Amino acid sequence: MQHVMIDGFRGFRSRFDQLQLIQEILEEVPTQLGLQPTMPAFLLPYYNGVVPEDCGVSAFVFLAGGHFTLHTFSFREVYFADMATSAFYDHRRLQSLMEAALPCEMTTVSRVTRAPGALRDVESDEASDFGPHLLLDLDEYQGPRTLDDLFDLFDRLPAAIGMTPIMRPYVVRNTTADGPVTSAMTMIAESHISLHVFEATRRAYFDLFSCRFFDRQQVVKRIQAELGGGPMREGLVARGSKYRLLRTEREMELTRSKRWLHALKADARPE
Repeated sequence: MQHVMIDGFRGFRSRFDQLQLIQEILEEVPTQLGLQPTMPAFLLPYYNGVVPEDCGVSAFVFLAGGHFTLHTFSFREVYFADMATSAFYDHRRLQSLMEAALPCEMTTVSRVTRAPGALRDVESDEASDFGPHLLLDLDEYQGPRTLDDLFDLFDRLPAAIGMTPIMRPYVVRNTTADGPVTSAMTMIAESHISLHVFEATRRAYFDLFSCRFFDRQQVVKRIQAELGGGPMREGLVARGSKYRLLRTEREMELTRSKRWLHALKADARPE
């Protein structure tokens, strides 16, 4: 499983709120990478957040054995994209496609190979980063397997770990070169929660991306109890590294939008 995370800062607010553009990104990017979507793109405009500045669009599409998610925060002028799949793709091509579709002043890329000994573990800095992205890889998976049981789990899991659900879960089953895979996804106000269970190898990949910091030890303990025993590898990636030092404040945005007025006043001054 290859998991690529792309974070864009100081982009165009108009693009981050453009639903047609976001749908095209979800539909076209996987295809251009040679990946196979297994559902239509799902988009959820979100303008009544727990935190008012969190308005934007959350979107995802399941791939055969993985997912592609995109979260835009138009007020904050940032976006976060995740491509996680067991199929091979060119991560540099993914970066170039995202930079063309959503140009930003700064783009950062993190690439994680979901394999034994490969998970990185870097604690987020609450004073400067956007939020933590928790990765859990399970061998000998013993958790829920049926579509109904996974739906029930993802329906109650967000609240159980202190997150805010903004949709009912999606659960699908598809087939890859590695055999049948069951995938679950739910969007939360804080970002998303996903799980991919590879039935032939009994290996599962879970991830939780949150723009709100949480008690990692307690959250991992609860998730592990829900997903069953067996060896588990744990990692964490800091998303939006140094975001709070780079973010554009509202005052700066208003100043930019009124530059024409300042110029007009300057022209009107008597000589």
